[in-house]
Amino acid sequence: MTTGGHHRGHGGGGANGQTHHPADTGGHHDNHPHPEVRWAVVIPQKDLRLAKSRLELDSGDRQRVARALFRDTVTAAQHTPGVSTVIVVLDRIQDLEPVVDLGVGHVLGTGPGLNGAVRQGELAARARRPGCGVAALPAELPLIEPAVLARALSEAGAHDRAFLPDADEQGTTLLTARPGHALGPVYGIGSRQAHRRSGAAELTEPGLATLRYDLDHLAHLALVPRLTRHTHLSDVLARLKPVPSLLGASHLTGVPGLIRADEPGQYAG
Repeated sequence: MTTGGHHRGHGGGGANGQTHHPADTGGHHDNHPHPEVRWAVVIPQKDLRLAKSRLELDSGDRQRVARALFRDTVTAAQHTPGVSTVIVVLDRIQDLEPVVDLGVGHVLGTGPGLNGAVRQGELAARARRPGCGVAALPAELPLIEPAVLARALSEAGAHDRAFLPDADEQGTTLLTARPGHALGPVYGIGSRQAHRRSGAAELTEPGLATLRYDLDHLAHLALVPRLTRHTHLSDVLARLKPVPSLLGASHLTGVPGLIRADEPGQYAG
């Protein structure tokens, strides 16, 4: 997630009226063992009529891609070990339709800003699952896999707050806070540096590469047909009209260990 001006949501603080002081938003890490963290995942989804406007697709295809990404991202989060609940934050109640059958929690954003939407989802997540850590994800992660998200959350659980930068090294695709600590989102242009300055620990494990692709370019879709777990997005891509940006795009650099169609462990979405 790289921009903060296109999503509705309002600011919030801690759960249950708890005040979070500056120290609560740090990325402190210590060597003492911590209980395994259970996670509530917050996924903000902007108005699907406007989502992914930078993709070089006609309006109908772009909306179909956005809806499929939303559903597959939510499904992956729900199948991730250690995730107890998923909360989506919506601009419009109509945009619940792609995931309504998945049993996710939802809240409607009531003010401007992605940061506000994330904080509003955080409040709902902490109310729904007291004692959980909270993780925020964008709604459009074409290469997300439950095993990789589980690995990222396990690494993040060693820090009060942590984040994973996007593939362009500018934005943020995952932001986490352990129980008792506020997420403290600072999405917007240059959110990687902003989250680092806020004290969140940067996750650097190479094995998390597939979680770093927040879809902004059509070329990011070239690998999706190889990932059979992304059933809805793959179906949509199979029906797209030929797009020059995708012709001949057979790989992305820096994405090792992709799961191929003949590998086990598929999930239905």
